[in-house]
Amino acid sequence: MATYISAAPLWAILIFIPLFLYCIYAITYPAGRAARWGIFGFYALYLAYTSALALNGVLDKNSLPPRAMTYAGIPLMLILFGLVGNTTWFKGLLKATSLKSMIRIHIFRLLGVFFLILLAYRLLPARFALFAGLGDIITAVFAYPVAAMVSKQQRGWKVALYAWNIFGIMDIVDLLIVAGLTGANGALREMAIFPFVWFPAFAPATILFLHVMIFRKLKLTETAVQQ
Repeated sequence: MATYISAAPLWAILIFIPLFLYCIYAITYPAGRAARWGIFGFYALYLAYTSALALNGVLDKNSLPPRAMTYAGIPLMLILFGLVGNTTWFKGLLKATSLKSMIRIHIFRLLGVFFLILLAYRLLPARFALFAGLGDIITAVFAYPVAAMVSKQQRGWKVALYAWNIFGIMDIVDLLIVAGLTGANGALREMAIFPFVWFPAFAPATILFLHVMIFRKLKLTETAVQQ
C-alpha cells in the first residue's frame, strides 16, 4: 500500500511543520494585529487543503506542470496577484508598511535548509535541492543587510535593493524551470507528499508576490518623494 508521507527522518518532519507555520505567521507581522490572524488562518486552511490532497495521493502523479503547482501553487498565485494585491485593504497596507520590514521578512527563506536535509537523505536530486536550498538561504542571509542599507539610505542602497530583489525573483523562476526538467521521472516525489508539499503549494506564489510588492512599495515611495 502506497504511503504519501515523507520518508525523511521523523525529527526533520517534526521540526519542519511548526517552523513552517511560524514562518507564515512571521510574514504576516507587517499586517498588524487585526489582520494577522486572518491572513494566517487563510494560509493554514490552504495548507490543510493541500495536505488533504497530498495524503490521498492526488498530487503524487507525474505531470507537467507538477500537480502540486496545478492544484495549489498556481491557484494561490492567482488569488494573490489577481485578487489580494488589487484590494483597497491591501493597497492601504502596502502604503503603511515600511520597505525595511517588507525586506526583512524574507529571513523565512532560511527554511530552504530543508531542501539540503532532504538531499542529505537522498530524497531529492542534487540539481534541484542545491538550486532550491542555496538560493533561498542566500536570499534570506542578505535580507537584513539590504534592509539596513535601505533604512539608513546608505550609498548604493537602491542598487543593492534591486540586485537582491531580482535575485530573489529569478531564484524562484529558475527553480520552477529546474523542477519541470527534473520532476518528470518522479524524482521530486517529496514535493508531492506530506509535509514537504507545502513548499510548492506556498512558496513560489507567496515569494514572488512579496518580491513584486517590494517593487510596488519602492514606486510608491519614489512617487511620494516627488510630490
